[in-house]
Amino acid sequence: MKKILIILCMLLILPVWADTMPFYVDSIPKNTIGMYQTGEKITIYSHPEANSRVVKQFNFSYNPETMPDNVFALLINDRKLGFLFVSDIGDEGWVEVIYDRKTGSKGWVLTEDRLQFLPWLNFYNMYGRKYGLRFMKDSPDDLEILKAKSEDLSQTVSTLRYVKQIRVTAIRGNWALVSVVDVDKTPKMGYLRWRGDDGAIYAFPNIK
Repeated sequence: MKKILIILCMLLILPVWADTMPFYVDSIPKNTIGMYQTGEKITIYSHPEANSRVVKQFNFSYNPETMPDNVFALLINDRKLGFLFVSDIGDEGWVEVIYDRKTGSKGWVLTEDRLQFLPWLNFYNMYGRKYGLRFMKDSPDDLEILKAKSEDLSQTVSTLRYVKQIRVTAIRGNWALVSVVDVDKTPKMGYLRWRGDDGAIYAFPNIK
């Protein structure tokens, strides 16, 4: 009984971590086309028109204890950095976002500037180059290889074993030109497939 009480006390005093990060391939729907960066509040509409029905409104405190569940594709509370998945784009700055990852519910938001919506290539060029990449935990083992060119049938440069770091030089379609430090600590350069032809994402920016 004493041990149970000690464990409960430890759980109560531990900090609450409510950050969100995709770690598995199915964490990112294949039909998404990029990311929408949230501010402190957003209004979601039924259609890409300001006079359409409001389906949801959010006010974000970025306090882990009060942030909503299943909303964010990526969230780092300390940095007030949050993103929603984007599934479609409209005219004049409107984008369709997934605002409930559990149900797949979608709605439209109006972007405030050109960097608020980042298509996947822009997102990877910005955050992948800054932070590097990491493989999803369930990504296929046969993708952990470097190619001489951004082609599946290209010559294999190296097979990766225990990757320590993946630095991005450029993004070209579903491929990333990277420099990799493997278990042998020898830098290797080549093309890595970060996304499948079906839209499945296998490697994600290692944002911290």
